[in-house]
Amino acid sequence: MNFDPVMRPEDLKAAKTKEYTSEVKSEQADILWADVLVTISPVWFGNVPGFLKAYFDKLFVMGFGYDEKGNGLLQGKRIFSLFTMGSGDTYLELSNQYKGIEFLWDNLFGFVGFCDVALKYFRNIASSTDEERQNYLKEASEFTDQIFNVELGRIGKIGNGALLAKLQSQGYLSGRI
Repeated sequence: MNFDPVMRPEDLKAAKTKEYTSEVKSEQADILWADVLVTISPVWFGNVPGFLKAYFDKLFVMGFGYDEKGNGLLQGKRIFSLFTMGSGDTYLELSNQYKGIEFLWDNLFGFVGFCDVALKYFRNIASSTDEERQNYLKEASEFTDQIFNVELGRIGKIGNGALLAKLQSQGYLSGRI
């Protein structure tokens, strides 16, 4: 898609002026149109690739993703994310990789108002057998079928991101209270 993930001065200025680049406007229109976002991403060095994080950082600026008080402006949306990982559970648990991704996604999508943040992990991808990969495809299908089969707000998690946004909007995090 050739999206430029670099946050340039005009992108930062857009948080105040709401004069987004045509590239950003186009992507924001897609997000406004969608009820559900689905991402599929590898996990590199314990996190999502920088491009994916930068993509959402650039789109969810103040004025589009949240307002001056910290209220999320993208209410009633869902994100279903599938992650591929090269390691197994023991390493991923001990290195807190699951927690890191969950905190990142919760804060990013919870802050802008998403009501469902659902994650699915596929481990040991590089060493998996054909049979295991076929099983992963079945699991991925079952996971994404929930988009249609489970009521809005009933899957995934929202915790710190939504709470922080609420506290911010009420002035608790601004030092004014």
